[in-house]
Amino acid sequence: MSKRDDETSGPDVPAEGESIFDRAKPEPRPGRGDGPEQLGTPPHQTDSTQEGSTVLLAEPDERAAAIPPAHAEEIDRRAERRAERLVAFWFMVSVVGTIGFVVTNFVGDKHAEYYTPCMGTALGLAMGGIGFGVILWAKRLMPHEEAVQERHPFASSDEEIAVTEETVALGFADTGLARRPLVRRTMLGAGSVLGALLVVPLLNLSNRKPGDQLKHSHWAKGARLVNGEGNPVALGDIAIGGIETVFPAIPVTAADGSVRFEPQLTLHQKADSVTILIRLPPDANRPRPGREDWAYDGHVAYSKICTHAGCPVSLYEAQTHHLLCPCHQSVFNVLDGCRAIFGPASRSLPQLAIAVDDDGYFIARDGDYTEPVGPAFWERP
Repeated sequence: MSKRDDETSGPDVPAEGESIFDRAKPEPRPGRGDGPEQLGTPPHQTDSTQEGSTVLLAEPDERAAAIPPAHAEEIDRRAERRAERLVAFWFMVSVVGTIGFVVTNFVGDKHAEYYTPCMGTALGLAMGGIGFGVILWAKRLMPHEEAVQERHPFASSDEEIAVTEETVALGFADTGLARRPLVRRTMLGAGSVLGALLVVPLLNLSNRKPGDQLKHSHWAKGARLVNGEGNPVALGDIAIGGIETVFPAIPVTAADGSVRFEPQLTLHQKADSVTILIRLPPDANRPRPGREDWAYDGHVAYSKICTHAGCPVSLYEAQTHHLLCPCHQSVFNVLDGCRAIFGPASRSLPQLAIAVDDDGYFIARDGDYTEPVGPAFWERP
């Protein structure tokens, strides 16, 4: 064979009558359908017969999926001990919160400003502590596992029940309670003490009744009328048709015989003692029998607490001399002893007898109101 024959008989040399387009066509393969693909038509992306192709939605490696990823506490003993101490810390926080809740409930002053925030904080620590402890316990000390449960009939077979029991037993073993006494003891202690949250409301039912506390306010004889800043209100400070919200300032005698006035401006003190001082035009007031001297120089004082639902009666119409409650639109006639003339309120606003002391400041002449302030309650005759 000559050298030319070798050059023209290689695999890259077209056969006789074969064009370059024929050479570009892929070789037909079995199982591909009706014949070879047309020139320029790419294989389909899901064609698994193509070399190097990728089948979409391929099944994952079951052996790799069966092995859950390990967390640090499973392979590091120091991390495990830190996690145990952190879980125990939160359980102890729950214990402290529960004890604080119980102590505040029975020892704390229910009328003090700190009472409700302390009760809420203690309850939050009690519930949040045990919650954080359980979450950290599950995340850091229990093994992580991903499982898929297929649909099954509603009635479980004996084999499934046995498998479930075995799974529960293995799950309890995975919690590590048997070999982690610190977590076990603190969790049991927190759970036991947490039961006090259920007992405390029942014990509160045995608390004493309020007695006559609802029938009295913080007004005392000789108490000065002060504004919200604690400044006493003097005769002439209010113009005709004007109003002023006032509170009591109790007189206290010092050891040297001097008298000072302590404003009662805490939330509990203001709740039942808030009073509205109104200056009426001359000879406009029509006092009820027996109350002719309860006003002073056209100034009258009435409780600001609505007798319907306890809202503040703070809207005064100077022309009609009406007080309006903005909550449910009860209307009181100031000239007629603050009698309820419209709305759901059925009682008049209690009146406070006032006078002026030697220094020209308004005072509570006789002390407290002669009737309970605020809405009616079931013990009131």
